[in-house]
Amino acid sequence: MTSRERMLAAYRNQVPDRVPVSPEIWDATALAVSGRPFHELVGPFAETPWWQTHLAAFQYFGADAWIVPGIGASPRQAEMVTERSRFLDPEEIETEIEYRTPKGRLHAVARTTPVYAGWLIEHPVKDFVRDMPAYEAYYFDDPRASDLSGICEALAGVGEAGLVTPGVGELFTSFLGSAREGGMVATLYDLQDHPDYCRHLHRRYLEHIAEVTRHVLQNTATQAIFVNSGYSGPPIVSPRLYREWDRPVLAAVSQVCREFDVPLHLHQHGHVRVLLEDLVQAGVSIVCPLLPPPQGDVEDLGELKRAAAGRIALKGNVDPVEVLLQGTPEQVERAVADCIRDAAPGGGFVLGTADSTVVGTPLENIAAFVEAGHKYGSYSA
Repeated sequence: MTSRERMLAAYRNQVPDRVPVSPEIWDATALAVSGRPFHELVGPFAETPWWQTHLAAFQYFGADAWIVPGIGASPRQAEMVTERSRFLDPEEIETEIEYRTPKGRLHAVARTTPVYAGWLIEHPVKDFVRDMPAYEAYYFDDPRASDLSGICEALAGVGEAGLVTPGVGELFTSFLGSAREGGMVATLYDLQDHPDYCRHLHRRYLEHIAEVTRHVLQNTATQAIFVNSGYSGPPIVSPRLYREWDRPVLAAVSQVCREFDVPLHLHQHGHVRVLLEDLVQAGVSIVCPLLPPPQGDVEDLGELKRAAAGRIALKGNVDPVEVLLQGTPEQVERAVADCIRDAAPGGGFVLGTADSTVVGTPLENIAAFVEAGHKYGSYSA
């Protein structure tokens, strides 16, 4: 099997030739592998599309690539936004963002460093009642006008080296929190203080993300769709609020995915065991990154696999801090062997890390992770 075929089989809860080995690699590790200055690869001055740097990192370790291109802005959205970027120092770029919409103007500031690109330090929506209508006017453009060229380029460039899963958006509470000054704390208050307006936004968001998904699947060769939880999920968002505001997003996207017979991949931060039945009911095909305590609630991967078997596939669980960052290659190998023993039987499992590899992670530990995955992950033995 190719890496693409292997990953897709696991996403579909099938048994591939071996367990796919796909550590979650983002900015810090990919930049470390590249050896190039960060500003050439991420942020406003990037000289190459991110998928190329991302793919090169997976290939460096001999892993099955997981590539997540985003949806490009529509021409109308691009006309509404002006960005001005400058170096604050050799390792930090500041980007000032102005939105000029029919409902008003907004202002935001982002920072890009060798660790993370585009982190907002000032959000566009300061006053929810005053500013959110302007952000709404910017965000909810015709999904059919969204630029898909980056997705098409990634699909063609990655080919059989891995699975490309275009990201169509975040869960609803994270959509609000990502734009809101005060983040999720302010958003939780907004949901209580302005329920009618939030329900209006919720209806628009469900329709929009479903149509974005349809646009991608109708006009590209995409074989799997990705949704990010962002800030949404326990313990930040209670299970009750998750079921009210966030689960419907997954149901709306999965309905479109079923029409096109493609799996839906959810990246669920925080606790996932407590949400398992909700994710199954919403139609999620595969969930990651299965964080162990204290960040998550997957204390027993084998128990989660037994509960999920035949209903939803799993990806992740190797601790990126205590094991990959702080451990030895021998400890990495033992953790990988334990994960494969607990979750690989019956298929529907991708060996991954419990969220992204972090800055300073020894490359030899990531290499040990991949080597151990290949050593213990064969289904033909």
